[in-house]
This record gives sequence, structure tokens and C-alpha cells, in this order.
Amino acid sequence: MLLNRCSVFADGFDPAAASYVAGDDLDEYAVLDLLDSLVRKSLVTTDRLNGHIRFGLLETIRQFAEDQLVTAERLEPVRRRHASYFADRTTSNFNVWDGPDQRTALDWFDVELANLRVAFQWSADSGDLIAASAIAAHAAILGWQLQSWEPVSWAEE
Repeated sequence: MLLNRCSVFADGFDPAAASYVAGDDLDEYAVLDLLDSLVRKSLVTTDRLNGHIRFGLLETIRQFAEDQLVTAERLEPVRRRHASYFADRTTSNFNVWDGPDQRTALDWFDVELANLRVAFQWSADSGDLIAASAIAAHAAILGWQLQSWEPVSWAEE
């Protein structure tokens, strides 16, 4: 179940994101245990980035897991949780970018750009304009600092 739900991530995820997308079925410790099990089975990869662990899926495994979500008719609620998570995180990082935690907010944006792109596109396509506009508006400001102009086109969309 966790592997299938993590298939919605683009270019990796952290434990907090996996816990959120996993839903209320699992607490954070259960998610970490399951991620550890999936890593030992070589279904999930790990990478250390700026002192933090980041998980990922090989593309063939990700596609298979996503197909399992589609078959179980669970893709839409999992995508909704993914978009909600990134709308909330983009907003919270935007709220600290103009202060002493600016570097942390910008580093987060840089690492999560692919997930932001997927979350924005799903939100816009599914009519969740609140999440789509939160991601687009806040990501455009965060991206501006890094000269990443792609989120500006999301805001225009």
C-alpha cells in the first residue's frame, strides 16, 4: 500500500511527505518501518541530501505501483493528498522565505520542484483551484529567488 501511494511522487520524497500521503492508516513510525523494509527489498532507493534522507522509486517500479493505484481506484485520493501536502508546504515555506530561514525555504523549493509541478498540474486539471493557486503563487515567489521561472507560467495558467 505504501509503495503504491508513494508512486505519486516525482523525483523523490522525504519521510514527512510519505507519512502525509500514506494517510491516516499509518503513523510516522509505521511509515518509517515500511520504508526501511522497502529499501531492504530494493523497491525504494535512498539518497542523502543536505544531511537529510530522501527516498525515491525507480521509474519502472513507480509506474507499476501507480498502475496498482489505478486498478484499485485509489489514484485520485492519493493525488489529492499529494497536492494538499505540497500546497501546505509551499505556503509554509513562503511564510519563512523573507527571514532567517530563507535558505531553508529556497533549498526546499529547489529539491521539490518536480513534486510541485506534478501537484500543481493535478490540482489545476482536477479543478482544485485553491491548491493550484497556492502552489503557483508561492512557488513563483520562491522560484524567482533562484531564477527558476517555470512557476511563473503556472501562475499565469
